[in-house]
Amino acid sequence: MKILEIDKKKEVITVKTENLNDLWTLYNIIAKNDKISARTHRRVVLKESSKGERKPMSLKLKVESVAFHEFSNRLRVKGTIIEGPEDFVTFGTYHTFNIEPNQKLTINKEKWLKSEIKRLKESSSFETDFIMLIIAIETGLATISLITNFSHKRIATIKKNIPGKRYEQSYRNKAYEEFYSDILKLIDENIKNTKINTIVICGPGSTKVHFNQFLKERTQSTYLPKIYNIQASSGTESAILEALKSKELKILKKNVKILQETEKIEEILHLFSTDSDIIAIGFDEISNATEKGAIKELFCADLLIRGTSKEQKLKIEHIINGVENSGGRVHILNSEHPTGQQIIDLGSLIAILRYKM
Repeated sequence: MKILEIDKKKEVITVKTENLNDLWTLYNIIAKNDKISARTHRRVVLKESSKGERKPMSLKLKVESVAFHEFSNRLRVKGTIIEGPEDFVTFGTYHTFNIEPNQKLTINKEKWLKSEIKRLKESSSFETDFIMLIIAIETGLATISLITNFSHKRIATIKKNIPGKRYEQSYRNKAYEEFYSDILKLIDENIKNTKINTIVICGPGSTKVHFNQFLKERTQSTYLPKIYNIQASSGTESAILEALKSKELKILKKNVKILQETEKIEEILHLFSTDSDIIAIGFDEISNATEKGAIKELFCADLLIRGTSKEQKLKIEHIINGVENSGGRVHILNSEHPTGQQIIDLGSLIAILRYKM
């Protein structure tokens, strides 16, 4: 993210987006009633009964909603027009900005928070194009998910009746081949439509090994990304979460946010069971610990920052500033991932303390 201008008197910041991480950052910063200016295209009807034509122009919107579209590389900001060429637009009508990488925009807030400006300046250095396909597989059952730094999407659950060992091996082999072929079809579709960096095959026993061999035999090695084979307890969604915690994926953690977040959640859950006195939960406990400079690490679900009331934002801002001023670290976790959902289930705001209180 390039910050082109900061005008604190007018509470206006102009930026130029560079990648998908920047769009994600703006998704968590732009709020309802903010005023956004950008170049755009809008259909203008110059003659009655004509379809009109799309004209380039500069508009300013009063924001009503913001949506992040990861796989189309855009941020959609919808609002009412408050400034623009009077010949072509009617003020108060709706328009949507499709903000993409390498686009300039100006954001005007009633009050820019210190933490928001910091997030703009430190827009994530994690891999923007990281996409991992995980197949959790056991006999006759497979769960397939597509995971990025911004989302966790279950693509399909595939079930197939595999005859038991008392049946002829030929029947079992045929059933396995049909089962594996169904999974391979889904992999092919996703690799064609999405730039997948990594495939993870996880599950119990030897089924994952056999499927891995089947996958390599039926596809060209140059066609496949890096494949990891990981032990897990089942072919269900829970096995995918196990894989994200595995040591085998540790090599990816340096540049992959979701893997770092998973590791941190595991640390919190471990402390809950072994040393719960150094865990603080909720605004009251954490505010008290912040005033005493006792917070080592703060974990906050992004939903507490995005789309919340002004009063709530100011409370969170006070906590974040207090934690950082005392040398603590702040982690904003993505609620679109199971890791972020775990934080929400625990109260959305959790801290690891330096000492027992």
